[in-house]
Amino acid sequence: MITHLHLHQIGPAPDLEAEFGERLNLVTGDNGLGKTFLLDACWYALTRTFPGSRDFYPSPDAKKSDPPVITYSIRSKVHTDVKAASVFDFGSQYWKNQSLSDHSINQSLVLYARIDGGFSIWEPVLSADGRIKGGEPIDFTNNEVWYGLPAGAVSPEETRCNGFLRDVENWRLKNNGDFATLQKVLKHLSVDASEVIQIGEGMRLGRSVTEVPTLLMPYGKVPVTVAASGMKRVLALAYLLVWAWREHRISSDIRQEEPTRRMVLLFDEVEAHLHPKWQRIFLPALHEVVRSLLMKNEVDSVQIIATTHSPLVMGSVEELWNDETDRLFDFDLEGHKVEFENIPFAKLGAAEHWLASDSFDLPSSYPVMAQKAIESANNFMAANPEPQAAPWERAQEIDTDLKKALGGDDEFWPLWKPYLDRVRVPS
Repeated sequence: MITHLHLHQIGPAPDLEAEFGERLNLVTGDNGLGKTFLLDACWYALTRTFPGSRDFYPSPDAKKSDPPVITYSIRSKVHTDVKAASVFDFGSQYWKNQSLSDHSINQSLVLYARIDGGFSIWEPVLSADGRIKGGEPIDFTNNEVWYGLPAGAVSPEETRCNGFLRDVENWRLKNNGDFATLQKVLKHLSVDASEVIQIGEGMRLGRSVTEVPTLLMPYGKVPVTVAASGMKRVLALAYLLVWAWREHRISSDIRQEEPTRRMVLLFDEVEAHLHPKWQRIFLPALHEVVRSLLMKNEVDSVQIIATTHSPLVMGSVEELWNDETDRLFDFDLEGHKVEFENIPFAKLGAAEHWLASDSFDLPSSYPVMAQKAIESANNFMAANPEPQAAPWERAQEIDTDLKKALGGDDEFWPLWKPYLDRVRVPS
């Protein structure tokens, strides 16, 4: 797991420093301020590779005399935090690692769910050439998750992953434990017992000879290839969790090593494509899936670092939250400078309260038109505390705007009622 990260002269903020919680870390902030970049940097610290081949470049104002540096601490095999750093060399235009040791090599299985629909996985046993070097990065495009990696492989030796369509159907036909585990993972990630995600028998589509796994929907079987975007993201995540843990166990057995007892999940925009009812349960369910279903509660740590724009995702972790193990971070734009800080977590309840919190900074949970109408009404009432003495024509204008913007049972109407009566009965 990653415990500390410091970025200097790289990314939107000139200096960014984070002390991560060992379990759950949530990152909020407006678009373009650095949330995805932070996850990319965490991946780099954990793997010393760039996710999806996205390289890091210095900030425009960076100087050779004060080069960009990525400093990070990793929890080692002996449960101590080991510090390491990478410095950008302007001459070679390359990042050079410093202060490295065997203890600073990440021993966690890492899965990064990227916002582009692709995934990156770090296998802590294997390296690309099959020797034990401390890990192997595996990057999937969205298409490769479904059809296999690498795309266009023509021999078994080339194939790194068979992909969802082939693996899941093979697991089902073999009736091995992997298919059963996948079904359990999907059930746990489902909204409730009435809407369980379940994979059924494969079916052929058109003239293809490939059996495509299906989803058992309330209205019938649906090929997974035509499932909704939100459903496909959940399916892809569940599949790769099972696949990555399966491959890690196999690799460990072959090399007669103990499987890791740690996993790190980097998740960009948890809510992407998900209906609000899913946003309310997904993150706690995901943590439980990894901890109990995959790793059978025999874990040292399951660390999640996730970005979100959703007040429902924030509310979903209220019951789970522990200040000792969890952290909340926020990006803000102060003038022309990006600020990043660890902010307190509070149980705010309703989603509308989260919208007005420091994580989202909205002045109101109302639509813009309704917000403006209410602000005008509040200013009018403050300036005219006696409804019967208030200017009738202005009260009528405000009342017209409120009726356009608010529903008839809105909670604001009782506040406006004395002035509403003034509109109906002018003096």
